[in-house]
Amino acid sequence: MKTLDPEETRQALADYGLDRPRGLAFAFDDPARNVAYDWHSHPYHQLIHAMRGATWIETASGRHVLPAGRAAWIPAGTRHRTLIGGDEGASLYFSPQAVADASGRIRILIAGPMMREMILYAMRWPLGAGEDDPLAVSFFHTLSLLCRDWLQSELPLFLPRADHPAIVRAMDRASADPGAATLATALDAARMAERSFRRLFRQQTGMSWQAWRGQLRLLHAMGALCEGQRITDVAADAGYNSLSAFAKAFTRLTGESPSDFRRRHRG
Repeated sequence: MKTLDPEETRQALADYGLDRPRGLAFAFDDPARNVAYDWHSHPYHQLIHAMRGATWIETASGRHVLPAGRAAWIPAGTRHRTLIGGDEGASLYFSPQAVADASGRIRILIAGPMMREMILYAMRWPLGAGEDDPLAVSFFHTLSLLCRDWLQSELPLFLPRADHPAIVRAMDRASADPGAATLATALDAARMAERSFRRLFRQQTGMSWQAWRGQLRLLHAMGALCEGQRITDVAADAGYNSLSAFAKAFTRLTGESPSDFRRRHRG
């Protein structure tokens, strides 16, 4: 994972033109893979669709996981940090005049077939390409109206964040592969002794490392279940040796069994 510093992040946004958007809306296909952008914000709302792989979005309040097949809404002006995996994703940017949202709150959304197809269709109009195209203007206007409905659907894919660089490094390492995350890998990333790490982690998050890692694995599993993956495979990928242990932990967090959750949320 390549981590960009503030200046590299600012330069990347400038190179893409995202610091000076114009028009009603436009599409953007981020070429970056396995990249962590530093803290930044956009003048326009952003709707990200993860086609394959997972993306992590961090705000001042915590971390959101964006699994494949889902979408994330980032309101204009919201400071955030993104960790983009090695797979595909696409974004739409909307003028604040097109979609009113001053909440400043990121939401992970259920991306139904219509949303997915419309996002893919919109990719023909990158920044500046659709301003004088009546079809593009009409299409993005329709999309902006649909966004108001889509924002009513939300998945609880959220974890508390940290400010301390050592804890952030440990979180980033765990987020890259939740099923393989252990205390040993966290200590290695944080470069701290175990006792100090455990104490600092709780101070930063209000949770123990084990509880945070367990919730991380379950959030990762929720995303996989939304894609319709087999429950046994999801449990193994999340680091559970026992299917019954996975089902018990999943039900305790979400209030429903993995099979019921998959049935209700799969696209």
